Amino acid sequence: MITLNDCKAFCDADPATVARVARREHLPEILAIARAHSRHIKARRLQGGHPVSLVPAGCTPQRLAA
Repeated sequence: MITLNDCKAFCDADPATVARVARREHLPEILAIARAHSRHIKARRLQGGHPVSLVPAGCTPQRLAA
């Protein structure tokens, strides 16, 4: 079973951000942790700090030659 403490440990967002999300969006702490973590990961990807591709290699569409 995953506990609240486990979720806090895996969350990349700082505790102040989690608290701010919980207050602003009226979420329980566990959901605020998930939301803050998700936003943190998205922000890192947009800044180029996370080199993970969401599309597996070989699955990109090929352009058709005209």
